[in-house]
Amino acid sequence: MNNYATLAEFKNYATSRGQTTTTDAADDAVVEFLLEAASRYIDDETGRVFYPFVQTRYYDVPEGRELTLDEDLLEVLTLTNGDSTAMPANEYYYVPKNIFPAYGLKITDVSSYQWVSNTYGSLENAVSVEAIWGFRQKYPTEGWKVGGTLDGAIATTSATSATMDTGHTLATGQIWRIGNEILTGSVSTNTLTISRGENGSTAATHLDGVDVYYWNPERGAKNATLEIANSAYSRRFGKSTSSSVTVTAAGVVISAREVPAQAQAFISTHKAIT
Repeated sequence: MNNYATLAEFKNYATSRGQTTTTDAADDAVVEFLLEAASRYIDDETGRVFYPFVQTRYYDVPEGRELTLDEDLLEVLTLTNGDSTAMPANEYYYVPKNIFPAYGLKITDVSSYQWVSNTYGSLENAVSVEAIWGFRQKYPTEGWKVGGTLDGAIATTSATSATMDTGHTLATGQIWRIGNEILTGSVSTNTLTISRGENGSTAATHLDGVDVYYWNPERGAKNATLEIANSAYSRRFGKSTSSSVTVTAAGVVISAREVPAQAQAFISTHKAIT
């Protein structure tokens, strides 16, 4: 779940130049295990996540026009002022304005809005931001990619399958988005088996022909995941003896010594400022 690389990407990555990508599925579960462990290791070491999640976060009313956030912001869904009024998107902008992720929201100079307290006069946790959070540079153009269109509506919020038009590029192991709903699942030709309302989002109905997007992780996060997982996987065949991967009842524990230099470089340059 929320891995930064898929099983298919790992197999392509691990295939030597000039060789055909393996279709052997014997170690698929092991690889999936390692990809998840590597992804969560990156999260833990950087103090941030590189996948999208939906959450409503609450903030005190600021003294000036700028609201400082405590999480990497990608996309505001609803900004609610202390008086329970949803602030129109043209009344504020992201800070910094042209760089993602954002760390603040600022009311424009010409706006008639201002940050206000709640109905009880309290400034604490009066402003709420429902948003898509996570780390992705160039989010507006690179965060989500169109993978195809629905061939038939998803008519209920409990449906567990969907059909895509021929020619789609969705793949098992990706994170998908339809509207503001985040989904995961598997792909069999044009049929999706879907898990609904993932990562804090809410399941919704969707019309025939709407675009389905797939999450395009930060390239460095994907490469680091592949390097860490491949390093750990290679030890199964005696290709590395410098360190070890511990398997506990809770899962895989990756030692820092197991992390290749390129992955370490990505982690060190993407640590959240606390």
